[in-house]
Amino acid sequence: MIQPARRNNLYEEITNQILTLISEGKWKEGERVPGEIELSKLFEVSRNSIREALKALALIGILRARSGSGTFVADGAGRRISHFRDSPTPGEFSLAEIMEARLVMEPGIVRLATECATEEDFTALQDILDKCFRAFREKNYDFEFGFSFHYTLFKIAGNKILTSVVDQLKEKLVGVRRDIFFKHIDAKVLLEELNEHQQILSLMKAGNGEEAAKVIRKHIKASMQTLKES
Repeated sequence: MIQPARRNNLYEEITNQILTLISEGKWKEGERVPGEIELSKLFEVSRNSIREALKALALIGILRARSGSGTFVADGAGRRISHFRDSPTPGEFSLAEIMEARLVMEPGIVRLATECATEEDFTALQDILDKCFRAFREKNYDFEFGFSFHYTLFKIAGNKILTSVVDQLKEKLVGVRRDIFFKHIDAKVLLEELNEHQQILSLMKAGNGEEAAKVIRKHIKASMQTLKES
C-alpha cells in the first residue's frame, strides 16, 4: 500500500515505494500504473513530484511511457530492480569519504592516463561512452556503465598501486553510484555527466591532461553536491 511521502527525501521516498510495489508484484510487468493525479493524491505530493519520479524510473527501464496511453511497468522491471538493489553497499566507509578519495585520486589518474594512453585505449573509452549514450537513448541505463569509464582510466594509467586501491574499492564505488542514482535520477544530470566524460576523452586525445583533470574534478564535486542535497 502506498504511504504518504515524507517531506525530507521526498523524491527518494516516492521512487523507493514504487520500486517496492513492482518487486512485490502489486504493480505487475506490462500493467498500466495509476495516473499522475491519482498518485499525487496517494502520496500526498504535487503532480510535478510524481512526474519527475516516473520519468526517472523510465530512464532506467523500470517504467515505460507510451504516448497517449500512459505509463506501464516495463517488461523485466523486476529483474532490473533486483540487480539495482542487490548491488554492494559502501559498507564501513561513508559516501562522503569515498567521494573524497575519488577527488584526491582521479585528477592525477587522468593526467597519468593522458600521458600513456594508446589509440587502442582511446577506442576502448569511446566504446564505453557509445554504450552509455545508447543506453541513455534507449532508456535502459545502468549505474555501472558510468563507473566503467572511470575504472578504465585507472587501468590505462598503469600504476599498480593505484589500480590495486581501486580494485579493493570497486564494489564500494559501484555502491556509491547506486546510492547517488536512486537519490537523484535525473535525465539532464545524467546527460551532463556523459557529456563531461566525452569532454574528458577529447581533452586526453588532444594531450591536455591538465584540463581533463580539471573537468573530472568538477565532475566528482558535482556528484558530491548531489549527495549533500539528498
